[in-house]
Amino acid sequence: MSTKPKEKPGAGNRFLSNLAYLVPGYQGYKHRESRQDEDARLRHRVLAHIAELRDLISSRRETLIEVSLDGAAIHLQRRVDRIDRLTGAVRYAPYGFAGFFDAEAVSEEFLERLLELDLLLFQDLDETVEQIRGTPFPPSSRSGFDRFFTAVDAGIERIERRLVTRDKLLGNC
Repeated sequence: MSTKPKEKPGAGNRFLSNLAYLVPGYQGYKHRESRQDEDARLRHRVLAHIAELRDLISSRRETLIEVSLDGAAIHLQRRVDRIDRLTGAVRYAPYGFAGFFDAEAVSEEFLERLLELDLLLFQDLDETVEQIRGTPFPPSSRSGFDRFFTAVDAGIERIERRLVTRDKLLGNC
């Protein structure tokens, strides 16, 4: 006779609940009255990560100015400006996603999708910062600069796409 342990009801949800602690706000999103506060906390954390990315690129720009590579510094300033626009979009995004913030209950499926997007957003932010940190700087050739700018642009684009997808998800709730 097999003594296989019985699976507890909701065992799959335990993983999701534990994972949810990695992303601020997920637990609070389950309760309508705390959703806007939790969303504000999440945005604050996203803004802190974006600020870290901006500071890193700005310091790379300063390095280029110090070694008289002003043309390349101008290219990096364009990326800093793009990050500043991204910061503004996160900071001033509407908090009025009525379907999400006003609904009494939000489905677990919706919350799982939101959690997945948030985790991917933070992963993209972290990976972009680490990639820039890990790249020898300043590059020693024109092709090295091209690869560096391409990597920075790709990271920023991933972050922008995640934020747009998240806003669309919240808007369609």
